Amino acid sequence: MTAAISDSTDTHAIVILCTAPDEASAQELATLVLAEKLAACVTILPGATSLYYWQGKLEQEYEVQMLLKTNCQHQDALMAKLKQHHPYELPELLALPVSRGDKEYLSWLDTSLN
Repeated sequence: MTAAISDSTDTHAIVILCTAPDEASAQELATLVLAEKLAACVTILPGATSLYYWQGKLEQEYEVQMLLKTNCQHQDALMAKLKQHHPYELPELLALPVSRGDKEYLSWLDTSLN
């Protein structure tokens, strides 16, 4: 059976990358945005290690990576909500456009956000 894959012109899906300091914070943020239907799904991936410079000093931190699936219509509100409730002073908020995907999944995503 072949999956029906969208072409690059008919998807409005977005994946937002956001890290959290721990699983409890990630769960709280996920629950908040799901309840408000700003994201259709949030995948929480514990066990990430991030290295970065902050205020001139090299930092290495345990973090939890979050993958938040949404669409263009909800992207700005989702990012604003995450920034408002995030424990970090400067949270990672990166939007990655989805150029292709399974049509049934993309349909479910849009339906879940309405």
